[in-house]
Amino acid sequence: MKKIYDTLKTSNNNSIAYIYEYSPQNKHNIIWFGGLFSDMNGTKAKAVSGYAKKNNLNFCRFDYSGHGKSSKNFEDCNISQWLEDSLSIIDKICIGPQIFIGSSMGGWLSLLAALKRKDRVRGIILLAPAVDMTQNLMWNNFSNEEKKILNEKGYLEKKNEGYDSSYNITYQLIEDGRKHLLLLDTIKLDCPIRIIHGMKDKSVPWKLTHTISSSLSSKNIIKTFIKDGDHSLSRKIDLNYLFFSINEIASKT
Repeated sequence: MKKIYDTLKTSNNNSIAYIYEYSPQNKHNIIWFGGLFSDMNGTKAKAVSGYAKKNNLNFCRFDYSGHGKSSKNFEDCNISQWLEDSLSIIDKICIGPQIFIGSSMGGWLSLLAALKRKDRVRGIILLAPAVDMTQNLMWNNFSNEEKKILNEKGYLEKKNEGYDSSYNITYQLIEDGRKHLLLLDTIKLDCPIRIIHGMKDKSVPWKLTHTISSSLSSKNIIKTFIKDGDHSLSRKIDLNYLFFSINEIASKT
Protein backbone atom coordinates (compact mmCIF):
# COMPACT_ATOMS: atom_id res chain seq x y z
CA MET A 1 0.00 0.00 0.00
CA LYS A 2 1.40 3.38 -1.01
CA LYS A 3 2.38 5.65 1.84
CA ILE A 4 0.49 8.93 1.45
CA TYR A 5 2.25 10.93 4.14
CA ASP A 6 5.79 11.86 5.11
CA THR A 7 7.46 12.05 8.53
CA LEU A 8 9.64 14.65 10.16
CA LYS A 9 12.18 13.53 12.76
CA THR A 10 12.53 16.17 15.47
CA SER A 11 15.50 16.90 17.73
CA ASN A 12 14.17 14.56 20.43
CA ASN A 13 13.74 11.74 17.88
CA ASN A 14 9.99 12.23 17.73
CA SER A 15 8.26 11.46 14.41
CA ILE A 16 5.67 13.93 13.10
CA ALA A 17 3.46 12.73 10.25
CA TYR A 18 2.53 15.35 7.67
CA ILE A 19 1.24 15.92 4.15
CA TYR A 20 2.68 18.88 2.25
CA GLU A 21 1.03 19.65 -1.07
CA TYR A 22 3.42 22.14 -2.64
CA SER A 23 4.18 23.70 -6.01
CA PRO A 24 6.77 26.48 -6.46
CA GLN A 25 4.32 28.15 -8.85
CA ASN A 26 1.76 28.73 -6.09
CA LYS A 27 1.85 32.17 -4.49
CA HIS A 28 0.12 31.51 -1.16
CA ASN A 29 0.64 28.94 1.61
CA ILE A 30 -1.65 27.46 4.26
CA ILE A 31 -0.92 25.44 7.41
CA TRP A 32 -3.70 23.48 9.14
CA PHE A 33 -3.66 23.18 12.96
CA GLY A 34 -6.12 20.48 13.97
CA GLY A 35 -8.11 20.03 17.15
CA LEU A 36 -7.67 17.73 20.12
CA PHE A 37 -7.88 14.05 19.02
CA SER A 38 -8.29 15.04 15.38
CA ASP A 39 -5.82 14.16 12.64
CA MET A 40 -4.72 15.43 9.25
CA ASN A 41 -7.34 13.29 7.50
CA GLY A 42 -10.28 14.89 9.29
CA THR A 43 -13.25 16.21 7.30
CA LYS A 44 -12.25 19.88 7.41
CA ALA A 45 -8.55 19.26 6.75
CA LYS A 46 -9.38 17.19 3.67
CA ALA A 47 -11.89 19.81 2.50
CA VAL A 48 -9.24 22.53 2.73
CA SER A 49 -6.85 20.26 0.85
CA GLY A 50 -9.35 20.00 -1.98
CA TYR A 51 -9.94 23.76 -1.99
CA ALA A 52 -6.20 24.45 -2.00
CA LYS A 53 -5.62 22.18 -5.00
CA LYS A 54 -8.40 23.85 -7.00
CA ASN A 55 -7.10 27.33 -6.18
CA ASN A 56 -3.35 26.79 -6.54
CA LEU A 57 -2.52 27.16 -2.86
CA ASN A 58 0.23 25.27 -1.05
CA PHE A 59 -1.18 23.35 1.89
CA CYS A 60 0.39 21.57 4.86
CA ARG A 61 -1.45 19.44 7.41
CA PHE A 62 0.10 17.32 10.14
CA ASP A 63 -0.58 15.15 13.18
CA TYR A 64 0.49 16.34 16.60
CA SER A 65 2.44 13.92 18.77
CA GLY A 66 0.10 11.28 20.16
CA HIS A 67 -2.34 11.86 17.29
CA GLY A 68 -2.94 10.05 14.01
CA LYS A 69 0.22 8.68 12.42
CA SER A 70 2.70 10.59 14.61
CA SER A 71 4.72 8.95 17.38
CA LYS A 72 4.26 9.05 21.17
CA ASN A 73 1.27 8.28 23.37
CA PHE A 74 -1.39 10.92 23.85
CA GLU A 75 -1.14 10.76 27.66
CA ASP A 76 2.57 11.69 27.50
CA CYS A 77 1.92 14.86 25.48
CA ASN A 78 0.87 18.41 26.31
CA ILE A 79 0.52 21.90 24.85
CA SER A 80 4.30 22.49 24.96
CA GLN A 81 4.88 19.32 22.92
CA TRP A 82 2.19 20.19 20.36
CA LEU A 83 3.52 23.74 20.02
CA GLU A 84 7.02 22.32 19.43
CA ASP A 85 5.56 20.01 16.77
CA SER A 86 3.89 22.97 15.09
CA LEU A 87 7.04 25.09 15.08
CA SER A 88 9.07 22.18 13.68
CA ILE A 89 6.66 21.89 10.76
CA ILE A 90 6.75 25.65 10.15
CA ASP A 91 10.55 25.83 10.32
CA LYS A 92 11.60 22.63 8.60
CA ILE A 93 8.85 21.77 6.12
CA CYS A 94 6.86 24.81 5.04
CA ILE A 95 8.28 27.46 2.72
CA GLY A 96 7.60 31.20 2.93
CA PRO A 97 4.88 33.22 4.69
CA GLN A 98 1.78 31.30 5.70
CA ILE A 99 -1.91 31.63 6.43
CA PHE A 100 -2.57 29.71 9.66
CA ILE A 101 -5.91 27.91 10.09
CA GLY A 102 -6.63 26.65 13.59
CA SER A 103 -9.60 24.48 14.51
CA SER A 104 -10.68 24.19 18.17
CA MET A 105 -7.47 23.46 20.14
CA GLY A 106 -5.64 24.25 16.90
CA GLY A 107 -6.91 27.81 17.28
CA TRP A 108 -4.95 28.12 20.51
CA LEU A 109 -1.86 26.47 19.03
CA SER A 110 -1.98 28.59 15.86
CA LEU A 111 -1.99 31.78 17.96
CA LEU A 112 0.89 30.48 20.11
CA ALA A 113 2.84 29.57 16.97
CA ALA A 114 2.09 32.94 15.37
CA LEU A 115 3.48 34.74 18.42
CA LYS A 116 6.69 32.71 18.04
CA ARG A 117 6.93 33.18 14.26
CA LYS A 118 5.40 36.58 13.54
CA ASP A 119 7.51 36.98 10.41
CA ARG A 120 6.01 33.81 8.91
CA VAL A 121 2.29 34.52 9.35
CA ARG A 122 0.23 36.60 6.89
CA GLY A 123 -3.16 35.92 8.40
CA ILE A 124 -4.97 33.63 10.83
CA ILE A 125 -8.35 31.91 10.55
CA LEU A 126 -9.79 30.46 13.74
CA LEU A 127 -12.62 27.92 13.76
CA ALA A 128 -14.41 27.55 17.11
CA PRO A 129 -11.09 28.43 18.81
CA ALA A 130 -10.55 26.68 22.15
CA VAL A 131 -8.00 29.20 23.44
CA ASP A 132 -6.77 28.43 27.00
CA MET A 133 -8.96 25.33 26.95
CA THR A 134 -7.04 23.32 29.57
CA GLN A 135 -7.87 25.98 32.15
CA ASN A 136 -11.16 27.57 31.08
CA LEU A 137 -12.89 24.64 29.39
CA MET A 138 -11.42 21.76 31.40
CA TRP A 139 -10.12 22.57 34.88
CA ASN A 140 -12.60 25.35 35.66
CA ASN A 141 -15.50 23.09 34.66
CA PHE A 142 -14.38 20.03 36.60
CA SER A 143 -16.26 19.23 39.79
CA ASN A 144 -14.39 19.09 43.09
CA GLU A 145 -14.58 15.30 42.90
CA GLU A 146 -13.08 15.28 39.41
CA LYS A 147 -10.27 17.58 40.52
CA LYS A 148 -9.58 15.27 43.46
CA ILE A 149 -9.38 12.23 41.13
CA LEU A 150 -7.08 14.14 38.79
CA ASN A 151 -4.77 15.13 41.62
CA GLU A 152 -4.69 11.65 43.15
CA LYS A 153 -4.56 9.43 40.03
CA GLY A 154 -2.80 11.84 37.69
CA TYR A 155 -5.53 11.52 35.07
CA LEU A 156 -9.27 11.78 34.61
CA GLU A 157 -11.20 9.52 32.27
CA LYS A 158 -13.74 11.39 30.14
CA LYS A 159 -16.32 10.05 27.70
CA ASN A 160 -15.74 10.99 24.08
CA GLU A 161 -19.03 12.73 23.29
CA GLY A 162 -20.88 11.02 20.44
CA TYR A 163 -18.57 7.99 20.46
CA ASP A 164 -18.33 4.68 22.35
CA SER A 165 -14.86 5.55 23.58
CA SER A 166 -13.18 7.53 26.32
CA TYR A 167 -9.92 9.39 26.78
CA ASN A 168 -7.69 10.45 29.66
CA ILE A 169 -7.07 14.07 30.59
CA THR A 170 -3.81 14.11 32.52
CA TYR A 171 -2.84 16.41 35.35
CA GLN A 172 0.40 17.24 33.53
CA LEU A 173 -1.65 18.44 30.52
CA ILE A 174 -3.56 20.84 32.78
CA GLU A 175 -0.38 22.03 34.52
CA ASP A 176 1.52 22.50 31.28
CA GLY A 177 -1.38 24.41 29.75
CA ARG A 178 -0.99 27.09 32.41
CA LYS A 179 2.38 28.02 30.88
CA HIS A 180 0.64 29.02 27.65
CA LEU A 181 -2.48 30.91 28.72
CA LEU A 182 -3.16 33.83 26.36
CA LEU A 183 -6.31 35.48 27.65
CA LEU A 184 -4.67 36.92 30.76
CA ASP A 185 -3.04 39.66 28.67
CA THR A 186 -3.03 41.28 25.24
CA ILE A 187 -2.30 38.87 22.40
CA LYS A 188 0.13 40.95 20.35
CA LEU A 189 -0.67 39.93 16.80
CA ASP A 190 -1.45 42.52 14.16
CA CYS A 191 -2.10 40.41 11.07
CA PRO A 192 -5.60 39.91 9.59
CA ILE A 193 -7.62 37.51 11.75
CA ARG A 194 -10.93 35.85 10.94
CA ILE A 195 -12.94 33.90 13.53
CA ILE A 196 -15.81 31.56 12.64
CA HIS A 197 -17.95 30.06 15.41
CA GLY A 198 -21.18 28.08 15.53
CA MET A 199 -23.75 29.33 18.03
CA LYS A 200 -24.86 25.75 18.77
CA ASP A 201 -21.33 24.72 19.74
CA LYS A 202 -21.57 22.54 22.88
CA SER A 203 -17.81 22.11 23.27
CA VAL A 204 -16.49 25.68 23.01
CA PRO A 205 -18.93 28.48 23.96
CA TRP A 206 -19.36 30.92 21.08
CA LYS A 207 -19.07 33.87 23.48
CA LEU A 208 -15.41 32.92 23.96
CA THR A 209 -14.83 34.36 20.49
CA HIS A 210 -15.72 37.81 21.83
CA THR A 211 -13.16 37.41 24.62
CA ILE A 212 -10.48 36.28 22.16
CA SER A 213 -11.10 39.13 19.71
CA SER A 214 -11.02 41.66 22.57
CA SER A 215 -7.65 40.28 23.68
CA LEU A 216 -6.06 40.46 20.22
CA SER A 217 -4.20 43.65 19.31
CA SER A 218 -5.04 43.31 15.61
CA LYS A 219 -7.29 46.02 14.16
CA ASN A 220 -8.26 43.72 11.30
CA ILE A 221 -10.59 41.15 12.86
CA ILE A 222 -13.85 39.84 11.42
CA LYS A 223 -16.06 37.52 13.48
CA THR A 224 -18.65 35.30 11.80
CA PHE A 225 -21.28 33.55 13.90
CA ILE A 226 -23.28 30.73 12.31
CA LYS A 227 -26.59 30.54 14.15
CA ASP A 228 -27.22 26.83 13.53
CA GLY A 229 -23.56 25.80 13.40
CA ASP A 230 -22.17 23.24 15.86
CA HIS A 231 -18.58 22.63 16.95
CA SER A 232 -17.59 20.59 13.91
CA LEU A 233 -18.32 23.33 11.33
CA SER A 234 -18.06 20.64 8.66
CA ARG A 235 -21.19 21.30 6.60
CA LYS A 236 -20.89 22.76 3.13
CA ILE A 237 -22.25 26.12 4.30
CA ASP A 238 -19.73 26.19 7.17
CA LEU A 239 -16.84 25.33 4.86
CA ASN A 240 -17.88 28.06 2.44
CA TYR A 241 -17.35 30.67 5.17
CA LEU A 242 -13.89 29.20 5.70
CA PHE A 243 -13.06 29.22 1.98
CA PHE A 244 -14.26 32.82 1.68
CA SER A 245 -11.94 33.82 4.52
CA ILE A 246 -8.97 32.04 2.93
CA ASN A 247 -9.60 33.79 -0.38
CA GLU A 248 -10.05 37.17 1.28
CA ILE A 249 -6.77 37.01 3.21
CA ALA A 250 -4.84 35.53 0.28
CA SER A 251 -6.09 38.22 -2.10
CA LYS A 252 -4.85 41.00 0.19
CA THR A 253 -1.39 39.68 1.04
